[in-house]
Amino acid sequence: MASKEQLRKIAIYCDSYNQKEENALNISSNVYEEKYESCENCTHFTRDGKCDVDLIDKVLSSLAMELDLKR
Repeated sequence: MASKEQLRKIAIYCDSYNQKEENALNISSNVYEEKYESCENCTHFTRDGKCDVDLIDKVLSSLAMELDLKR
């Protein structure tokens, strides 16, 4: 399972990220009082904590490969 930080990074880079409607989105950072992109806010994220289009691992792998190329 991806961490909350990873879920935020995935949402930034995922081509299929689709934010839930504003009324349904009630997640905010207590520190900054800002709404943020996260898989948890995506219409594809299930109640079981999974991506229904199965992109979490694919995007994480792409991010890891990009980091390796920068080294």
